[in-house]
Amino acid sequence: MSVQSVNPRTGEAFGPVFEDSSPTQVDGAVGGAVASFPAWSTSSPSVRALALNAVADALDANIESLVEIADLETGLGKPRLTGEVGRTTFQIRQFADAITRGDFIAPHVDAAIDAPLPAGHPELLRTTVAIGPVVVFGASNFPFAFSVLGGDTASALAAGCTVVAKAHPAHPQTSQKVFEIASAKLPQGVLSLVHGVEAGKSLLHDHRITAGAFTGSRAGGRALFDLANKRDTPIPFYGELGSVNPVVELKGGATDSPAFATAYLDSLLLGNGQFCTNPSILFAPDGCTILPEIKSQILERDASVFLSKATKDLHDKNRAHLATLIDGEVFTGKNSSTSGFTSAPQIFVAPITSVKPEALTVEAFGPTGLVLTFNDVDELIATLHKMEGALTSSIFAPADDPDVIRVSKVLAGMSGRVSFNAWPTGVAVTAGQNHGGPYPASTSPLHTSVGLSAITRFLRPVTFQSFPKAIQSSVITNQEGK
Repeated sequence: MSVQSVNPRTGEAFGPVFEDSSPTQVDGAVGGAVASFPAWSTSSPSVRALALNAVADALDANIESLVEIADLETGLGKPRLTGEVGRTTFQIRQFADAITRGDFIAPHVDAAIDAPLPAGHPELLRTTVAIGPVVVFGASNFPFAFSVLGGDTASALAAGCTVVAKAHPAHPQTSQKVFEIASAKLPQGVLSLVHGVEAGKSLLHDHRITAGAFTGSRAGGRALFDLANKRDTPIPFYGELGSVNPVVELKGGATDSPAFATAYLDSLLLGNGQFCTNPSILFAPDGCTILPEIKSQILERDASVFLSKATKDLHDKNRAHLATLIDGEVFTGKNSSTSGFTSAPQIFVAPITSVKPEALTVEAFGPTGLVLTFNDVDELIATLHKMEGALTSSIFAPADDPDVIRVSKVLAGMSGRVSFNAWPTGVAVTAGQNHGGPYPASTSPLHTSVGLSAITRFLRPVTFQSFPKAIQSSVITNQEGK
């Protein structure tokens, strides 16, 4: 099979045709990753950091051409994409700085204790080693920050892993260009790129691949997760599978109804609703004053383009299904007269008691929202307990509201990040960040795909017991290069 770029604003195909990588090409990519792994994984952190910084510099130097092609392929707009390249290079440099400091890779010595068991034990030196060659699946909605050289790839490279990246078909030219820029700054074989669905599947079947990372749909991610776990030798698969994110407004949480409604719509429709952190369901007290504002303001909201026809078709299918599960009002924004891939913004509003439980699990990845009104907090909490795992959640309330703690604990039990009086969109790339959550938000709720701790996914702990100090440094491969 083959793929060609499609401009989502016009629906027209353009540019070169990318043939799916052949089995021989996939085997070559994996072979290169395997061959280059020993030298890359045992290189000193300063050597890897130098290479990562060179990659970041090269991306920054090519930002205009990268944004130009990405805008044509995704319709996300040059301002947004320019900022995304900046985020991408920022996180690459963050990982470079982290390993230079010794974060996550510095060994820990548990000194010997000469005493009877259980207190006594020999000297134990605990360290980490790179897990091996890994495969990273690029995401559609972030052509830079979660793609060929996004956070998954950057953290894996920093850990000492070699990477075979699978390009997303919605932006093949962007993926290819990023790969060419980056691979020129890395040792041969450390980073490879393949195209095509079957190529991605075959990578997970390859016994030489030791881990996988993915950002995308639940269906696609779960299929890959199952492949990774059905191998003769199962491997870790870190999938971020999207999320139905709850936002709760308690009484007094919206002190300025017009401003609250504007902020809600801004968050919901950011990137045409194609963020995994958009506020999927807003729970609001019955009789609240924000609903008339939302109804009025959405009338002025324009339709924006989807990333691809496939994204639009899936959104429209899920929106239609969601409509069958809700008995309430529908607030609709402006339609578009263009020939591109668009759908008018739309919000379903209903009492919490009139919604079928299945509605709480439908992610309409796009400009669709759901607002559910509740009479009391017990009713709210009972509904929250029916929801699936989420990446993020938010609560808007006065700090002294007696229900804040109770609701916040429920949200923490179902999501990986809880925000107070703040909207869920916007994931800071920093040490304290957690971007993950209970399934189906992610396949591994113990890890984050954003922030410095993302590197731990690709580091395997190893303990050396009773090794003489004279040779300890020689066996700690992630600390001393060859």
